[in-house]
This record gives sequence, structure tokens and C-alpha cells, in this order.
Amino acid sequence: MQRISIENFGPVKKFEADVTDVMLLIGPQASGKSTISKSIFIFKSLKDEILNHIYAYNLENLPDHHHVFLLLNFIKFNFLQYFGLKLDCKSFWLEYHYSNEKHITIHKYISEASLDIELSFSLENELNLLITEILNYKIISKEQQNNFKSLEELRELELNRRLQFNYFKSRIDNIFEETHSHVFIPAGRSLMSTLTEQLQDIKNPDTLDYFTQSFVERINLLKTYFTDDLNTLIQNKDVALNLGDNLSRLLKKILKGEYRFNADIDKERIYFNNNQYVKLQYASSGQQESVWILLLIFRYILDKTSVFMVFEEPEAHLYPETQSDIVELIGLLANVYNNQIIITTHSPYILSAFNNLLYAYQVGKNKVGDERDAVESIVNSKSWIDPNRISAYFISENGYESIIDQELKLIQAEKIDSASSIINDKFNDLFNLDD
Repeated sequence: MQRISIENFGPVKKFEADVTDVMLLIGPQASGKSTISKSIFIFKSLKDEILNHIYAYNLENLPDHHHVFLLLNFIKFNFLQYFGLKLDCKSFWLEYHYSNEKHITIHKYISEASLDIELSFSLENELNLLITEILNYKIISKEQQNNFKSLEELRELELNRRLQFNYFKSRIDNIFEETHSHVFIPAGRSLMSTLTEQLQDIKNPDTLDYFTQSFVERINLLKTYFTDDLNTLIQNKDVALNLGDNLSRLLKKILKGEYRFNADIDKERIYFNNNQYVKLQYASSGQQESVWILLLIFRYILDKTSVFMVFEEPEAHLYPETQSDIVELIGLLANVYNNQIIITTHSPYILSAFNNLLYAYQVGKNKVGDERDAVESIVNSKSWIDPNRISAYFISENGYESIIDQELKLIQAEKIDSASSIINDKFNDLFNLDD
């Protein structure tokens, strides 16, 4: 089980928790939910950044003991960039455990002028071995490349390079004990739908923060896939019929239509039927907010990709009933290909919807025949969530607390209803003053 520890980082005074398959973070704005989810995302995606860095930079002529030193500087630079930090920032401490033997610590003390990054012995040792292996391969590959080779020899070398990269990708996945692809879905998605054409033409991606930039790059690749209707796309993939049916049903129900991309006309539309549509930039705010969540989930399930996905405020601009539908879809995603999910939310409806998935699992897991069918008629079994896979935390300026009832294996009702209680208490106070 992976684990994260944070102290005095941004708005987060303290947070320490296992990174479960499904993590829910709820709390007021500026309480640190996004900081926690982004920190986990950075540590999980670090392996890919490291591999690309080793491949991209010329380290062959450097002494071996400089390799990890330069790698730590690379991690340090990226970490500062990702969070918009400066070297004179306040002291903080983060530690991420990939396993009992492998962890990374990043801290900044008031007395120090820069960040300090430490790798556990096991992790540093395995990375050193991998770097040496990659550098040796690059030297041999460079020696093999010359202008006198035949076309077929060059083609074979290119094929070998791809296979070798995939091998090193597998090696670094094993080192970090982390095999997922990583997707961060930021808040404010309706703006990306409104300005979708302009986003394709951004010349300087540095104008966007790291998380938004990676999201924009992904959706610009994603949208061109949706030139056909959902059923046709499903039929073209080897997906179980009931899984495809559930996907199609939920996407159409949440979006109130189907997204289509056509480069020859006005590019992006949401179709209500074959003849009626609305251009994406004129669609409702709920459709604009949810469309990219829906399409990403759809594509990753069809591709059978194991993914770690962070959802910031998936409830944005959605009616409570539709929030329940999108939780059912996220539950479906969590149950295929060992996927992992983090959700930051302000919505008690999101928590209530997850409670339905948790309770359905507990009620239905041991039932058979008509009794199981009765449970499935209420909540689709493809979306049931095993309570052992989930954690939920209330984050505030005073700290954090788990809101899972360990006996009932459900999210505590009083935490779900706390906002309503405060509002109702104010109404009762006013009522008592009314003559």
C-alpha cells in the first residue's frame, strides 16, 4: 500500500494516509484538498518524468556518482514548477512511500536556501542500476547508427529502440511499484470547452500550469477519436457487451446527448438525435464541465488501460441526480483494470452516491438469484465499491479526519449532512426570533 505524509505544505498543516484505490477528499475551499491530490499525482507520475529525463539528456560522459545528483536536481526543479514555488518559500515536509523499502522525501527548512530531496537506499540503488543500463544501451545504439546501413537495417534498429524503451518503461514501473497511466482532470473544465479551438492553437504551453497543460494536451488528442457514435466505437473494440452497454447508457444519460468531432465543419457538437445538435461552446455549463470526464473514462475503458485518475469537483454544474450518475460511472471505472481514483469535492451528494455503491456491495455480495437481481435493479453491480478499497477524509484548516464509519463501512452521515445542519440551525434561530 502506498502512503503519503504532508506537513505545512501550502494550506495543508498535516495529512497522512494510505493511498487507497478510491480516495474522497471533501472540505471547504482552500482547505488543501487540491494540494493533497496534486502531491499524490506528482509522486505517482514521477517515474515517467524520470525515464524521459534519462533518455533526453546526455549523461554518458559524467561520473556515475553525478547521475542521481542530477536526477534529484531535475525532480527539485519540476517540483518547484508544478506548484509555483520559490526557493524562499516557507518550510514544509512531504514523504511518499511506494513500498516499505522505497520512498522519496522532499523538505524545506527555514535555515536552508533550497529544497532537499532524499531517496531511500533501495530506490536510489535501483535507479542507479537502471541509469547505467540505459546509458550503456544508448552508447551501443549510437555506435550502431550510421549512414551506410541499409533501409531494412535502419528499420530494424528503430524497432529495437521501441522495444528497448518499452522494456525500460516496464523496469521503472517495477522499481516504483506503480503501473498506472496518470490523468489529472482539473476544475474549470467549462472554459476549456468554450475555448476548445483556441486551446489547440496555444503556442506557448508554459502559459498554463502543469496540470492544466497536461489535461489540454490529452483532450486535444482525445477529441478526434469521437468521429462516430458511441455504439460504433464500442463495436470496434473488444469490450464485453454488458460493459459497453453500461458505458453508452451512462454517457448519454449524463451528457443528455452524444459528443461528436468533425474537422470539416464546426468541429464539436453534442447531438440530441441525428438531426438536432448544439455546438459545444454553446452547450450548457453542466455539459461543458462533464464532457471531458465522460470521454476520458470512455476511452480509457475501451483501451483497457490501467489508469490513476484525479477528478477535481466532478459535480460542477450538475443536478444532484446527475451527480449520482457520474459517481456510478466513476465506480464502473474503478472496477476495471485495477484503476485508482481520487476525487476532491464540495458536494454531499457525491458522498451520498458513493455510500449507495458501498452499501449495494455489502447487501448484494453474498446474494444470488432473484435477491441479487433485486439489488442490481437499484444499483448496477458493475459500479459496486468494496469498502476495503475506499477511504474518505474531511479536510479543513485545522487538519483532517477520516469520515469512514469503521463498523458500518460507510461514509459518516453526519459529515455528509453537516452543511445542511448549519443552514437549518440558522433558519431555526431566525424562526425562534419571529414573533
